[in-house]
Amino acid sequence: MPIKDLTRTLTLPILKPAELDTLDQFFQRPEVRAFLTQSRDPAHTAANLQACADLLPRLHPSRAAALALMGGSLVEDDADPAILFPVLHDLLGQWLRSLRPFCAQEVEDDDDEVDEADRQAWQDAQARMAAVPEDERWQVEALHQAVDLLVLPMMTMLMRDRGNHRAFIADDDLMAMLYAMTTTNDSLPFEQLHYLWLASRVSYEDELVVVLPTSGTGFVAQAHAINNTFHAFTLLQIIIGEHAEALGVKREIAARTPDMDGDTADFQWLQAGAYADGQLKNMMQWAWGEAALRDHAQKHGKRVLIALETDEGTKRNWSGFNGVVHEAQRPSMTFVRYLTRDEVASYLA
Repeated sequence: MPIKDLTRTLTLPILKPAELDTLDQFFQRPEVRAFLTQSRDPAHTAANLQACADLLPRLHPSRAAALALMGGSLVEDDADPAILFPVLHDLLGQWLRSLRPFCAQEVEDDDDEVDEADRQAWQDAQARMAAVPEDERWQVEALHQAVDLLVLPMMTMLMRDRGNHRAFIADDDLMAMLYAMTTTNDSLPFEQLHYLWLASRVSYEDELVVVLPTSGTGFVAQAHAINNTFHAFTLLQIIIGEHAEALGVKREIAARTPDMDGDTADFQWLQAGAYADGQLKNMMQWAWGEAALRDHAQKHGKRVLIALETDEGTKRNWSGFNGVVHEAQRPSMTFVRYLTRDEVASYLA
């Protein structure tokens, strides 16, 4: 059977760098080719993906990442994205924990203004790498490359299944490592890992509440795969423009498209806590554009944004936030319904 042949060949130990496969070599293995051919048959796809899930933890990271890439190709052809993802999620955490000690932000020796903890972290990371015996460093590099390769199938599965995404962003330890190893890591930089950090910031809201206090109106929207709050502003302002008369908006709303690179706020965008007892209490409670949409405050169990019309207008502008991080992302903001007057009052109370 293909899975038995695959298991037998992939579980052989890798004892030296020459035994590592390139991707071409991996996919040219007869056992891999036979297994992939069988897996493309819908009658075997799900079972073979489950077999891969069982096999992956037993493999050298280099082979595990390549096998995961094969699984990702099956998901791109409409296989179930949830079968393999939990194992990849677990492997990523294990691999990043192994590499984390080698990662730190570079500090110049003659920089007297740098924080001492950052200086020590940089020195420690260099010392740890130097302590790895020369004939074992290839293992660190192989693991480093495996992480970047694992990003590709994980992105495919993250963007096709909200359950995968929920589990991913709920892993606080992994999110902390992802942030540190993509933003403050000069000693062992990754080429692809930042895509997983970007994917982790994507938000989904089945009922996003938008309140327009100047006109006493508002609406509910469904937010799907939104990069961040700047991205949400662009898409929400399109909806407001389309419903401007019903919403009682007085100012002119600029025409815009969902994927435009740059945009400017037509409103002063605030968080729910800016209002209390129906009155504006804190103009500085901005809805920060760089934040993930899901990071904003909730009220009555719903994520709330306030779009305030101001006489002087606003100066907020942004660029580079509206593109997709993966072809399967397909971001959208969909109008659901108008708020009632009582609902508007309750969200401003």
